[in-house]
Parts: sequence; C-alpha cells; structure tokens
Amino acid sequence: MILVGYFLSRCTDFSDGKVSRPPTSLGVDSWNGAYDLFFDVLAEGRSLQQFRHTLKGTRDIFDTLFDNGRKGWSEGQKRGSQLSARDRAVHEHWIRNSDEDLFRKVREFLVEQGRHRNPDWTRDELIIALDYHLNHGNFDPRPQSEEIGELAQRIAKVGAALGLIERGLLLRTPDAIAMKLRNFSSFDPQYTDNGRKGLTNGNRLEVELWEQFSGRPDEVARVANGILELIGDSDAEILAFDEPEFEASEGRIMTRVHVSRERNSTLVKKKKYVALRQHGCLACEVCGFDFLQTYGERGREFIECHHTLPISSLGEHGKTNLKDLALVCSNCHRMIHARRPWWSIDDAKAALIGANGSRAQS
Repeated sequence: MILVGYFLSRCTDFSDGKVSRPPTSLGVDSWNGAYDLFFDVLAEGRSLQQFRHTLKGTRDIFDTLFDNGRKGWSEGQKRGSQLSARDRAVHEHWIRNSDEDLFRKVREFLVEQGRHRNPDWTRDELIIALDYHLNHGNFDPRPQSEEIGELAQRIAKVGAALGLIERGLLLRTPDAIAMKLRNFSSFDPQYTDNGRKGLTNGNRLEVELWEQFSGRPDEVARVANGILELIGDSDAEILAFDEPEFEASEGRIMTRVHVSRERNSTLVKKKKYVALRQHGCLACEVCGFDFLQTYGERGREFIECHHTLPISSLGEHGKTNLKDLALVCSNCHRMIHARRPWWSIDDAKAALIGANGSRAQS
C-alpha cells in the first residue's frame, strides 16, 4: 500500500500543467480507476470505498515531495517534514531508482487479466501473525525488514499446506502482512496508550482472535509453533484430508490433523476391540448410548471416536495412543465440535447432566 501510494504520487501525470492525472503507465483516466486496479490484491477486507480513501490518503502523504500539481497533506510545510520514518525509508530507497524500475515493482500488485484475488486470510495465518505481534506489539512493522520477510515465508508455508498457493510463492506480500499487524495494533493498549492508532479497517476474525488469545501469549505461541510443526511433520496427512465440517479455534491445519486421527481406521478398530473386551459393549462415554441395543444388528460395532488431547497440543504429540481416544455417539461428537472452543468429554458430560437436571425440575 505504501509503495503503491508512493508510485501514484511520484509518477502523477501533470504534463499539461493544469490537471493531475494518474500515471500514464496504468492506462486509466480517473484516479478511482487507478485505485481500483489495486483493490483485489491490496484491499485486505476493506470495502471498495474504504480502499479508495486509504490509497488516496497514502498517495497524499508523498505529494509534498514531488512537483506533480498536487499539494497533499502538508501544504505550506517544508517538503518531506510530515513523513514518518517508514515513509521516508520508502522514498530514500526508491528515489535512487528510475520511474520504470518503480513501475516494474508496482506491477506485482496490479490486477491483471486472468489473475485471481488472493483468498481471505485464514485463521491459521492470522494466528501466526498474532503471535508475531504479541512479541513485537510496541513497534511499527516495516515491510522491508528482514523480520517481516521471514514472517511472510512462514505464512506462505501455511497457505501452501492449505492448498491456497503453490510452494515457494508468497501468499501475502510484506506490505499486506505489515498492514495486518497494524490491524492488531489498533486493539493493543500497549500500542495505543501513547497516542498511536494502528489500522482500524480489520475484520471480525481479527477481533475474535484478539479477544480469545491476546491475554494468553504463551498459548498463542504454542498454537503457532504447533501449526508450523504439523506442516513440517505431517504435510501429506494435512494436504490429503478434506476440509473438516467444523474448524477449531486453532485453525484448519490442526482441525484437519485432529479429525484425520479420529478417523484412523487402525486405531479406531483397536479402540473398539479394547472397549468390547473390557465392557462387553460399545457405549458412548458421554451419554451411554449403545447403537446395538437401540438399533439391533444394524448398530453392531457402530460408534465414533473422539481425539481427547487439547487440539493446541497436536504439534507436540506426533503419535496418537488409544488412551487419547474416547468412544462417543454421533450426537455427542457433533455437540463437542459444534462451536468454538470445542468441549472436552467432561464438558459434554456436565452439559448433559445440567440439561437433564433442568428437565427433571420442570
């Protein structure tokens, strides 16, 4: 966003000395037309009108640096005096390059024929970004920094594991990642208490994750590290598995691994065998429902398995043991997974006891 705003200001067409027009290299006649070329790649959840306003404001920041017929935000001020350190760094880097070099870089953010808009940020990606923010929350992210570049690589691995992008490509640009970190900054008192505001055009998922995890940085770190460990250790398992019906608070990757382990046919058979030897039946460990007793022969050995370990610990436990599985009926299993955060077996039992008690009293 910053680089595109810089380009729009620096390369403004003011050839007639009267009216400032978009850079001729963009091939559009209006400024809104110029902004819209970058919408699909850089919008990051903004509406079109919000995006136009933001990009115009970014362009305005740099207008005092160039004789482009526009006055920008700093009319009457010494040229460049209103630029932030980040904005000055962009200018100082690119002023040494030609307009053609700048446009070649900016073309990476253009919507070209046949190019698809990046998918919305996933919960997994945002958890990786939130973990970074909670460790660097009092600093303004610099897209050109080595740290943001490394963060972009980690987020790209998540995108590749989810099938959103080919391996080796970046799903989110450093500018987009820096913007997302500044969305989190807008919620963070550590950042805002000194008068800074961050970016306030984020989405509901960012708010949800902030409310859930911001007070638990150690838990966020454990989940973020777990996601990356699972990508490294269980790539084939993750990529081969269909999208789960319910997504856990910890994201799609951990959900996929969790459900794939629940459906491991070898483990499920062993778990059923042990339960039949110990109890003589396959009854739900939450409500006691027995499919054979209720449905007859059709229900013989029919029951589901639930992986009981906290989903956030999956990256730390590479192997599933029988003690990690519980036998549950379809209804109870669905209720366990129905809403975030997922229930434990004890949570489900307590809810069932509470509901039965309320019915008995009424």
